[in-house]
Amino acid sequence: MSVKYLDNAATTFPKPAEVGGAIARCLTGWVVDPERGSHAIAAAAGSEVEKSRTKLAEHLGVGEESLSFVPSATYGINTIMQGLKLPPDTGLYVSPYEHNAVARCAEHLRLTRNVEYRKLPAHPVELIDLREMEARFQRLRPGLVVVTHASNVTGDILPLREIIEVTHKYGGRVLVDGAQTVGLHTPNHSAYEYDFLAFSSHKALFGIPGSGGLVILGQQDEVMPLVYGGTGTESRNMVMPTSSKRFEAGTHAVPAIVSMLAGIEWIETMGTETINQKTADLCSMLIEGLRLFQPGVRLIGRTSPFGNIGIVSFTIIGVSPQEAGMVLDAKGICVRTGLHCAPWAHECFGTLPHGTIRVSPSFFSSEADIDSLLETIGDFIF
Repeated sequence: MSVKYLDNAATTFPKPAEVGGAIARCLTGWVVDPERGSHAIAAAAGSEVEKSRTKLAEHLGVGEESLSFVPSATYGINTIMQGLKLPPDTGLYVSPYEHNAVARCAEHLRLTRNVEYRKLPAHPVELIDLREMEARFQRLRPGLVVVTHASNVTGDILPLREIIEVTHKYGGRVLVDGAQTVGLHTPNHSAYEYDFLAFSSHKALFGIPGSGGLVILGQQDEVMPLVYGGTGTESRNMVMPTSSKRFEAGTHAVPAIVSMLAGIEWIETMGTETINQKTADLCSMLIEGLRLFQPGVRLIGRTSPFGNIGIVSFTIIGVSPQEAGMVLDAKGICVRTGLHCAPWAHECFGTLPHGTIRVSPSFFSSEADIDSLLETIGDFIF
């Protein structure tokens, strides 16, 4: 039975051959502590890590001194939310579509540091009510606004540029969760003047799990690290460096870092328009098929005027997503069901407590995969 993998919003699979090749060269040639030794292999590892940093920074439109490698987007988000001290008389705001990487961190801050967080107002079509958001900022200025670039439940893109502009107008800073978008829908800093950005290696960058990035525009030492330890520099200094190295304690996940470099180079070779158009075409095919099953199927989201990254989320009337997921899995069709670690978003979409069936094709998916999925969904309806 051939596997039809349609869960790329969680982790892209398969990876491009170029990514696998880069990892193999790393594992056989220089998978050692980068910049931690005086020998040639350590120098080679360090050179590849820094080459990855330079390329990713260029892709993001930031200086390489602004980019730290961290274990995951979740780690980067927590670093900012827990490590940045809010100015007096300001508040922490979060979007109502956040992943638990943000939601649980905000709740942790409320329980342990008495930091009361507030959700940005939702809008049924445009996702965020910008007028009401500004009215709330007039009552309590934002110190930090945390917002996902695109919902991991529906793929809808939030009005990121507008959120940033209004937040800056009131003196606040913005942390962007770019886990779903960096790589194929990258918020380049020249267009989105955010203050902080966290992203992961294993999604739209087509890398492997184990790494990600944290961008900090401004003074690095304004943010306290989550972890303390060796960085390969300033070893006699008992406090962490003031550079981006302060967030890179411990040995780098070198294979994951170089996989991001290979992923970006593959994306540039193929072209983002080509890759995204393939995904968009498959999503359109799926949506057209699902509409033939209405009213037995309910499509969720896909209302944003700012676009969609290639996710289709839906429910089947009278069938739980979990039940549907088991049937699909038995036929080798891999989708994601449930709450997707984002209960706040499901509260907005009215899909609590069971969640949705989430389908996220990639460049490596096929029309045959979508046909197989629709055929199985049709068995539920008819």
